[in-house]
Amino acid sequence: MQILKGSREAKSLGLKNPVVTIGNFDGVHLGHQKILKKAIQRARALDGVAVVFTFHPHPLKVVRPEAEPQSISTCEEKVRLIECLGIDFLVCENFTRQFAEQPPEEFIKNIIVDRIHPREIIIGHDYAFGKNRKGSIELLQKMGAIFHFKVQVIDNITIKNIPVRSTTVRRLITMGKVSLADKLLGRPYSLSGKVVHGRLRRIGFPTANLSPGKSLIPKNGVYAIRTQTPYGVFDGIVNVGYNPTFDNDRLTIEAHLFDFSRDLYGRDITIQFIKRIRGEKKFSDVYALVKQIERDIAFTKRFLDKY
Repeated sequence: MQILKGSREAKSLGLKNPVVTIGNFDGVHLGHQKILKKAIQRARALDGVAVVFTFHPHPLKVVRPEAEPQSISTCEEKVRLIECLGIDFLVCENFTRQFAEQPPEEFIKNIIVDRIHPREIIIGHDYAFGKNRKGSIELLQKMGAIFHFKVQVIDNITIKNIPVRSTTVRRLITMGKVSLADKLLGRPYSLSGKVVHGRLRRIGFPTANLSPGKSLIPKNGVYAIRTQTPYGVFDGIVNVGYNPTFDNDRLTIEAHLFDFSRDLYGRDITIQFIKRIRGEKKFSDVYALVKQIERDIAFTKRFLDKY
């Protein structure tokens, strides 16, 4: 996949029979994947290229910073997930205040049509565009008739009667319902970052203290995890929270990896959240905490063996 820094680069390339899909695609969940796969399918049928047109930063960070959502995926994660699906070109437009002021008709004509020349545009059923999101599917279809591109609208999908949307995925993660978020994403939710030094408490369970690269953190508690490390993939458990037994004053993400004894300080790891085991709890003493951790580990090993 070729990454283009804005639509001007796309214009200079003269893309062949582009099939374009437009959106933020935060999380690249199963709903997004349905749209992206349709774009790829149509591009192959037209002997053309599948193009994703997205934005950075998130438009709300520019027009309404107080309403900017926590990101499900970092920019790097989003790019990697889109690339894995088989998209040919990703156009990442710099979203500015001036860009946000474009009326919907100007956005389609001046940016999408004049610079990318789409044969088809694939969008979700709730797509809106242009200044104040006033551009509708009906307007896009009318402009398609004028500028000779087809518009295909992809219906919403539901999992267990839950609409697959980024807002829903965020809510499930913050509620600790990572198993259900997994079903909407099509993969476990993950946090990546560097392992940093935490507060050394030698209670028999060495931990990797993660400094995450994004702020969307699952609800406090203990989770079954799979962790990608420079030394391979390891099962384990992670505690997210304040360790109330020790009266911590800041949130930590401390992972204990099974059958692992290497040094991870300063190294990058990715924690995949598989299942929430229990909530955070303050224990009467360290002995009671250790006994509970032993039970958590035993349960998690049995669960992940069958996962």
